[in-house]
Amino acid sequence: MMRNVFIKFIAICALFIFTLKCNAFELSELTQYSSMALKIFTVSDSMEISKRTIQGNKELDRVLGQKGVDFKTTYSYIGRQNYEVNSFTRWYYFFPKSWNGRGKGELKYEVNDVMKSGQPGDTVVIARKSDDEILLLIVKQGSAAEQELYSVLGMSAPAAKQTSLWRRLWGKSGKRTDDYEINTRALPMPAIPEKSWVRIYFTPGPDCENNIVASINNATHAIDVAVYSITNDKIVDALLRAHRRGVRVRVISDRLQAAGRSSLIARIRDAGIAVVLNKKHKIMHNKFAIFDKKDIETGSYNWTSSATKSNAENCMFFPEQNNEFSNQFKYLWEFYRG
Repeated sequence: MMRNVFIKFIAICALFIFTLKCNAFELSELTQYSSMALKIFTVSDSMEISKRTIQGNKELDRVLGQKGVDFKTTYSYIGRQNYEVNSFTRWYYFFPKSWNGRGKGELKYEVNDVMKSGQPGDTVVIARKSDDEILLLIVKQGSAAEQELYSVLGMSAPAAKQTSLWRRLWGKSGKRTDDYEINTRALPMPAIPEKSWVRIYFTPGPDCENNIVASINNATHAIDVAVYSITNDKIVDALLRAHRRGVRVRVISDRLQAAGRSSLIARIRDAGIAVVLNKKHKIMHNKFAIFDKKDIETGSYNWTSSATKSNAENCMFFPEQNNEFSNQFKYLWEFYRG
């Protein structure tokens, strides 16, 4: 009798553990989402403030859209304890009179164990799954899950004793060398304001291509590009349009890639855009662009059709704060021209 009771108890425990595991969000699933935005959770985002809203800006607007939507929402918290709740959020989008036609978004969330667990300093990810469905994920600061999160997103793990978002994401190195193998580590990233969002997209799929084209189309005075391989007609067409409307466009690329049959560097140069090619490093493996000296696009994504249609790549967009990318572009431009 006691043996049967014990067996049933073990079976119930096993079922309970299995259920918990199934209900816990797997961070590797993030790559299945078409678009997402992340930032550091702040006091004003948290349950400490009675408004129960997460404030948007233009970066979050581009993920959630510029009209009000009631989203079916998977709330998930990963920390010492994991919580998951399936419910709703409401994305309010309105146009304050003082904003001269510009809109403002706020994501209103419900009170649940996930949102009660979120603390300032945690990372919040809002990932869009479909037109009416999102994930609202909070990952505890300093946890193993935080390390895994950044790894899944293709970022460097947060460094110990560094507090700003970008230093924790990427680390920092001031070394430059004229002779190196491929260095896949990204540039040092700037500290960003807590209220800013970082947008991230994955391929295969059109989101990187479309958002790069949109950033080019929205630029008003300057575009600086340092990209290893450029073969994407849509992106190059947008660069040429920007050049024709008076935007200063400069392009740095790799000389071996530029000599390839599919390269569009000759087309860019023939249009009158200033181009310099790497002739001093083994390769120029950067992939970044600076729009109007303030907005950055970077990631593993080359400006190629295969990166859009076939490859597993990522791209991200965020505001530049401390001129790391601008300074690196200036250095490379002058170094390769010398």
